[in-house]
Amino acid sequence: MIKHIVLWKINKDGTPEDRQKTLEEFHAKMEYLKTIIPEIKEARVALSYNGGDAFHLCIDSVFESDEALQAYINHPEHLKVRAWLNTVAYDKTAFDYEM
Repeated sequence: MIKHIVLWKINKDGTPEDRQKTLEEFHAKMEYLKTIIPEIKEARVALSYNGGDAFHLCIDSVFESDEALQAYINHPEHLKVRAWLNTVAYDKTAFDYEM
């Protein structure tokens, strides 16, 4: 099993309300992806309650294998969500590990 965690800083000059709206949009998009990409075993989206310059948005997901993770990463619908997120994000980091 592979744990895939990605953190973003979003809405650089936005308000907490702007970030909440982005979270809601991202959550809806991820719920859709979960219905069409069977490789996603688990996926949770969250908004940090820490303020300041912390990362704001997180996805915490699980995949059976690296092959399953790569299938998700390269899936055309995931690429659309990633392109949308890139319009609101200004920093990102990812951390993957074997469970």
